[in-house]
Amino acid sequence: MKREILTFLSLSAGILLQAQVYSIIENSETEVEFNSLNDVVCKEKRIITVVNEKGKNAANFYSAYNEKFSSLRKFTGTVTDNHGNVIHKIKKSDLSSTEYSNELASDVYRTYYEYIPTQYPFTITYEWEEKYTDGVISLPTFFPQQEYNQEVKQATYRLIASKDMAYRYKQQNCNAEITEKTTEDGKLCLEARMNALPPIIHEPYGLQSIELFPHIHFTPVKFNFEKTTGEMKDWTTYGQWLYGLLEGRDILPATLIQELKTRTAHCTNDYEKVKVVYDYLAATTRYVSIQLGIGGLQPAPATQVHSTGFGDCKGLSNYTRAMLASLGIPSNYTIISTERKDFLPDFASNNQANHVILQVPLPNDTLWLECTNPTLPMGFIHSDIAGHNALLVTPEGGILCRLPTYADSLNTQINRAQITLTPQGGAQIKAFQRNHYFQYESISQLCKLPTDKQKDYLRSTLSLVQSEISNIQYQEQKTAHPYIDITYDVQTDKYGTHTGKRMFIPLNIFRKGFTTPASTNLRTQDVAINYGYLDTDSIEIQLPDEYEIESIPLPTQQTSLFGSFHASVTQKDKTLVIVHRLYVKSGRYNKEEYANYLEFRKKVAQQYNAKIILKRKEQS
Repeated sequence: MKREILTFLSLSAGILLQAQVYSIIENSETEVEFNSLNDVVCKEKRIITVVNEKGKNAANFYSAYNEKFSSLRKFTGTVTDNHGNVIHKIKKSDLSSTEYSNELASDVYRTYYEYIPTQYPFTITYEWEEKYTDGVISLPTFFPQQEYNQEVKQATYRLIASKDMAYRYKQQNCNAEITEKTTEDGKLCLEARMNALPPIIHEPYGLQSIELFPHIHFTPVKFNFEKTTGEMKDWTTYGQWLYGLLEGRDILPATLIQELKTRTAHCTNDYEKVKVVYDYLAATTRYVSIQLGIGGLQPAPATQVHSTGFGDCKGLSNYTRAMLASLGIPSNYTIISTERKDFLPDFASNNQANHVILQVPLPNDTLWLECTNPTLPMGFIHSDIAGHNALLVTPEGGILCRLPTYADSLNTQINRAQITLTPQGGAQIKAFQRNHYFQYESISQLCKLPTDKQKDYLRSTLSLVQSEISNIQYQEQKTAHPYIDITYDVQTDKYGTHTGKRMFIPLNIFRKGFTTPASTNLRTQDVAINYGYLDTDSIEIQLPDEYEIESIPLPTQQTSLFGSFHASVTQKDKTLVIVHRLYVKSGRYNKEEYANYLEFRKKVAQQYNAKIILKRKEQS
């Protein structure tokens, strides 16, 4: 009996796992020939079986290349059915190519092929070859598993390098089988294998993909990039090369320098001068993305940004750096990632960062300026970069540092409401909301929207079937500790619902978005709560004379590993006073705690969604 139970459980787990596999990498082969600093050839072959419609994106081919530095030289594709019969062949001429991107200007071409399936399962095989010249700042990454719910049977990466072509590599989320040998013609050959990789399932509150998917970074120790030479031995040497790209690009017109001195003549300290420059940047420039040639890594000259009035993160940061330097205020051009929190401290590579900001080390404070969006309060560190690693680009080279972040308890939202309930179930609501720090950031653009869009947004946040929003007013505090206040009125005819002599009214209409994810018994990842916050709601409901209270939710106090929650409902004459206080702590928690986290959220959701029951008074 025991063996039968074990067999049943094993089969059940196998069936469940199979149901979670949408695509299978039958075989992936990558061969990189690192011939010189200006000559790299990459040959690839991938055989992919698409199990069902959910995995169809795995059948698409995509390649991005820069015509100045790289080219797609060869390409073939074949589609076979479940029995191995060829049902479609794909030629290089079938590929689509586009220059369209989010950038204003770019010389990166995107070549792609989208296969439209007619049956499942099917297998698609791609073989292609790319050549890189005069732009070898990095080597192709070994990244065999690229989709959630994708199984990998076998994958091989082979790097063949001339003896004088030194390189470094770093494994992440894997322990690949790696062998190194010397070929008959004297070249160095590294071979990495990853086999039998199980599918990675996307889980609620899971880790970022960069922390899950197995991959190996490769980078040359020395590199050439558009007539420049640099080293990638470590972050220091990479920073030295980046600093070289800034040389001669901080020149400003004499008229601008004089204008800045005039604008700051009244300032009593450097902080005030930085504020003048930051406000000038906001008033005179706008952000666009420009990725032309080495411009993908080198900022536009400050004079160009000044004359055109626009630039990307590199150009605007360098322009601000130049303006501050003209006032005698030093600052550091800083590269950072908006996607990954941590840089690999022992492995420098150019693909770990995707953004540039500016560090201003003042005597009593260090400012971090987001020059692409100077409408943000000066000194405010937004959520995409707060707590992230960054690389200061200095004359001595790159210096790794970490940006500060804000305590979870500071990311607050406060709702206060006075609700007058009618006997028919309608209500007049006067609402006030204050948002601090990251909660400020998430709503700060609301005041810039047209009035009808503001009303749509506020209406969408309320747990009401029908409502009319009016009298919206804002007060914004744009400092390093920002907040925004919103006051508005709500009118609804459907606040309460009637059943016979009873009226059911919601306990809290301001937490519509608070949900509890579905449970899973096969949790594989730790629980990642990236965003901690404190929400406090104080709601007063004036009851109609015709009704009395029959039932109200009991008070509750919860304290858990993930935070705390307080709820109370008290009565003062004809007024109900509801207080909710939810504190959620950011952090990473063991996967075994996921059930407890769901239970915590479930209890909070029950309170937020609870009803007050009123009963019509008997006629005397």
